[in-house]
Order: sequence, then C-alpha cells, then structure tokens
Amino acid sequence: MAMKLTEHVCRMGNRHFNFFVVGNREAVIVECGVTGAVASLYRQWQAMDHKPRIHLLLAMHAHFDHVCGIPTLQELFPQAAVAASKPAARVLSKQKILADFFEQDARMVDYLVNEGILDEPVDVPAVRSIEVDRTLVEGQAVEVGDGVSLEIIEAPGHSPCSLAAYLPSDQVMFLSDAGGFQISDTDIFPIFFQSYPLYIETIKRLMGYPTRVLAIPHQRIWSGSEVESFYQRALKSAQDAFEAIRHHIDEGKDEDDLKEELFYRYYRDDLSIYTTENIGLCIDLLIRRVKECL
Repeated sequence: MAMKLTEHVCRMGNRHFNFFVVGNREAVIVECGVTGAVASLYRQWQAMDHKPRIHLLLAMHAHFDHVCGIPTLQELFPQAAVAASKPAARVLSKQKILADFFEQDARMVDYLVNEGILDEPVDVPAVRSIEVDRTLVEGQAVEVGDGVSLEIIEAPGHSPCSLAAYLPSDQVMFLSDAGGFQISDTDIFPIFFQSYPLYIETIKRLMGYPTRVLAIPHQRIWSGSEVESFYQRALKSAQDAFEAIRHHIDEGKDEDDLKEELFYRYYRDDLSIYTTENIGLCIDLLIRRVKECL
C-alpha cells in the first residue's frame, strides 16, 4: 500500500524499492527504481482516490536500480519530464551502458517474481538511451507545486552523478544511496564507489540538515530519533570497511582472500537482491578506493 510519510510526501513501491511522490495536487516522483518496482507502484496508483498530476521524475543517480524504471514511469505519466545531474545525463545517453543496465533490470524482475513481490514477470523495455530533460545543480530549487519546493544537493562519494534532495517544509531528506545500502535494519553495506573521503564528507554534510524523515530508496524509512542513528551506522560501516581493507593491505595478505572475506561479510539478507557478479564488482571498487587513500 501507498504510505503517507508527511503532509507532502507519499511512499510507494515495494519493500526493496521506494518511490516518493512529493506534492498533493502537482507532484514530483523522487527515485525511479526498476521496471519490476514500477509494477508495484502502478497497482498502488490505481487504488488511490486522489491522484496528483506528476510533472517530473527525479533520477537521483545513474545506476541501474535508480533509473531503469524511467521508461515505464514515462508510459504511466507521459506529461512528466526527467531530471538528473549533468553527469547522470551523460551516462544515460550511452547505449552500451543502458544495455547492461536493462540486462540487470530483467534479472531483478526474476528476483521479484521469485520472492513473490510480483505475481508474474513484466516486460523490460528495449531502451537505447534515456533522455534527461532538465539537468540539476547544487542549490537549485525544484518547484513541486502549491508553494512547495525541493532543494537539490550534490552528494558525491557513492558516484560522481549522485544527488540528494531536501524538502524544507516537511524536513524530509531524500539521500538516495549517499548513506549506503541497508542489508538489514542494523547493518549497512558501505558503497563509496567514487571516493571514500567524499562519501564521508557527504554523509556529514547531510547530517547538518534538520530532518524528521530519511526517505531512503531501498528498504526501511527512518524518522525522528532514528535519523541520527542511521547516519551514525552509515559512517561507522564505511569507516570499519576502510580500516578492514587497509589492515589487510598493510599486512600484505592476498587480495583474492580479501575479496572473498568482504563478499561473505556483506552478501546476505537484503543485499542478495543483486547478482553475485554485481556485488563482486562493488567489492572491487571498495578495495580500489581504499588503495587510492593509502
């Protein structure tokens, strides 16, 4: 079911992929998910008595699990423009990258069917590129409607194209993957794929915004006193991973052993929605980013 989080924010999707409808009469969708998750959103949308007019789809960064839902969302909301950062727009124009993204998207459909979230498979679109209509930059205000606006925040560290967005009227932070991926309610997979220092800096910066609700794209939403606890877990998970990798390297141990150790440390619970190949590449990136700091 759709869930009202604040006066202006409704959460839709399924437990692995959250979409946030921001606005009442006019609205923006923050986070664009995957094709299989849009199927969940569609069922919820059909059941809504009051449906706002969706005029913008906000892609928070250009990874498959945040953009592959765009073509299907455009079918549902043909009047909606697509907005993203300029680096994300460049990624989404690359045919080879999009082919890989939608291959992963198809495998995610299979996972959602096997888990029972989808009753049956849904078609994954054949997409050569995704056109971004509006590029967004730090400090820009995105008007939602009825005098409500989102503040755009550049959020590097996870990726060069990552954005966060803040809704001052409701004190909601849409941080996308800036704080890591929630393996469970207590454990976080740190994902400093671009830069460890920038990742830490971004988390600390986002902590400075008065926040009642952390609107996270995967798994659980946190509110009230839980917000600070999430941020502290996010910082600790990244710092612990950095130290574990650094220590292993300093000891001169075999890198393949390190990769295996990290893989089995993290690849469990909700992270298992992704393929082993995907998480193996993620582990490689974490090791590379730590090496750059040594």
